Amino acid sequence: MIEVLPDASVSHAKPGWRIVRAGVVGVILPVVLLGWVAMMARLFPDSPQCGPYTGCLGYLVQAWEVGRWVAIALAWPLLYLLRVRPSLPVAILAALFLTAIWQVAEAMPVVMFGEALALIVFSGVIAYPAAAWLAMPRISRKLLTLAVASSFALYAYAFLLTY
Repeated sequence: MIEVLPDASVSHAKPGWRIVRAGVVGVILPVVLLGWVAMMARLFPDSPQCGPYTGCLGYLVQAWEVGRWVAIALAWPLLYLLRVRPSLPVAILAALFLTAIWQVAEAMPVVMFGEALALIVFSGVIAYPAAAWLAMPRISRKLLTLAVASSFALYAYAFLLTY
């Protein structure tokens, strides 16, 4: 008799746990990024990144410029480590959603800086579970296409608002 092994790319775990683990990735990445900012501010308080009126906001700006792309690159191995399968499609979908959310946050007026920062910090908690849900095998391609098209439309709208 021929034994067929289950496909390793599709998770047989309950969908709820898969979405929760993807949400954990959305929490871990910004915590690591903000931890880096806090560590740099603590280790180098006399750095040019720190000012008398703004505190060490320069480290936050620096972390945002570089760290968001590093976070996207680290998402796939972290998703794989937490057994969110298929990891690569989830990471790619989440990257699309994250860039749209970040563009909206950057398009927000300066007086809404706190809200924009909160949106950036919690963007992973929105994007990774949504991507994990949409990457499940039983989700229709129409819904997936609608989500991706909506993400592109949101990005384009926010992009036009910034310029």
